[in-house]
Amino acid sequence: MFRHSVELLSDSLADQHDTLPGHGVGSSTPGRFGEASSSVRVRGCGNRPTVPSRLLSNLPSSHRALTVGSRMIENPHDLMFKAVLGQPEHARGVLRGVLPPALVEALDWSTLTLQPGSFVDPAFRHQHTDLLYAATRRDGSDVLVYLLFEHQSAPPTDGRMAERMLGYKVAIWKHWRADHPKGKTLPMILPIVMYHGAQPWSEPRSFEALLDVPTALRPAVEPYLVRFTYLLLDLSSISEDELRENAMRTALAKLVMMCFKYARTRADFVQILRRWMDVAREVIRAPHGLEALAQVMRYILEVNEYVATEELQGLLERELGPEARDATMTAGQRLIEQGRQQGIEQGIQQGIEQGRQQGIEQGRQQGIEQGRQQGIEQGRQRAQELLLRFLRQRFGKEVDVRVEQRLAAATFEQIDAWSARVLSAATLADVFAD
Repeated sequence: MFRHSVELLSDSLADQHDTLPGHGVGSSTPGRFGEASSSVRVRGCGNRPTVPSRLLSNLPSSHRALTVGSRMIENPHDLMFKAVLGQPEHARGVLRGVLPPALVEALDWSTLTLQPGSFVDPAFRHQHTDLLYAATRRDGSDVLVYLLFEHQSAPPTDGRMAERMLGYKVAIWKHWRADHPKGKTLPMILPIVMYHGAQPWSEPRSFEALLDVPTALRPAVEPYLVRFTYLLLDLSSISEDELRENAMRTALAKLVMMCFKYARTRADFVQILRRWMDVAREVIRAPHGLEALAQVMRYILEVNEYVATEELQGLLERELGPEARDATMTAGQRLIEQGRQQGIEQGIQQGIEQGRQQGIEQGRQQGIEQGRQQGIEQGRQRAQELLLRFLRQRFGKEVDVRVEQRLAAATFEQIDAWSARVLSAATLADVFAD
C-alpha cells in the first residue's frame, strides 16, 4: 500500500504534463547554454545528470529543500512551481504580465526555452527555488529571464534580496560565458521575484538602496556603482480579477497562481474556489486535465490545514462531476501514505547515519536496526497526525480528546486500516468500525 518515499507530487505532475499535447518541457529549439531544451540538465554539487523530458522526476539532491537523512526532499511549493511554470506554455503568460511592456513586444515568445540548472545559494534552498528562461529578441539577440520563487509565509527580514539577486546574475553570466567563450557581449538578465506570503513584500528592490553612499558624494561616484532593480510579482497584493484578466495565461497557470495566493489562507478556500469553477472547467477540458486538477487540489490539501476536505470534494462533485471528487479522494489518500512512508524512510536514514559515524560493522548493523524501529514509530506518528487532520476536516467537533487518545494508542496496522476508510466513511464510527 505504501509508495516509495521519493514518489512525491513531482512524479504525478511530471507524468500528467508529459502526456499533454504541447505540455512538454521546452521546445525543439536548442538551449542557450548549448543543450537541447527537450531535456533539462540540473546543475549543482558538481553533478549534472540529465533529466530527459520529465521536468521533476528524479531531481538530484541539489534541487530539493527538506532533508531526510542524507537525502533531501523538495517541498510542495517548489514542486508545483516547477511543474507548471517550468513549462514554457504556462510560464509565457505569467512572464508577459510582469516584464516591461516594451520588452514583451520586442521578444519572440515562440523561442522561450527553459534553461538548465539552479543558481540559488544552498543556504537559501529551504526558502527559494528558481527557473531560468531564455528568449530571442526580434532583432536576434538573446534575453534571459530569471524567476526566483520566494515561498516563505513572510518576506525575508535581512534586506538583502537585491544582493542575492546580483550574485545569481553573476553566476548565470559565468555559466553563459563558459558556453560562449568567444562572445563579446553578455545577455541582459531580467530578475523577477515571485512571492506568495501572507504579508506584503517589504524588501528593498533596488541594489543601490543597499549601498552606503553619502549624499554629498553620490553625484561623483554614481557612474561607478552597480545599479539594478528586480521585478516583483507579489501575489499577496494582486486581486483575483488581476490573476484572471491576463488572457495570455493558460487556465492551469491561472488556477495555480490563485492557489499560490491562498496557500496559507484561513478563509474558506472552498468558497474561494467556487468563484474559480469556470477556470477549473477549462482545466479539465484539456487532455488529462482531470489529473492536473486533482494534483492542484492535492497541493492545497497538503499546504493548507484549514481546507475542509469534505466540502472541497462536495464542491468538485457538484460543479465538475463525480470523477473530480474521486480523483481528489485518491490524492488525499496518497498524502496519508506519503507521510507514513517518509517517516519510516527518515528514521532508517538517521539510523544508518548513526551507525556510519561509529565506523564499525556492529555500529552499522545496530544503526540499521535502530533506524528501522525509529522509522516505524516515526511513520506511525506521522500517519497519526495526518489521519487526525483529515478526521477533523471531515467530522469537525466530533473529533474530541477521546479520538485523539485512541489514535495515540493505536498500532501501525490500525492506523493503516482507518486511513483507508477516512475519505469514504459516512460517519466517524464507520472509520473505526472493526
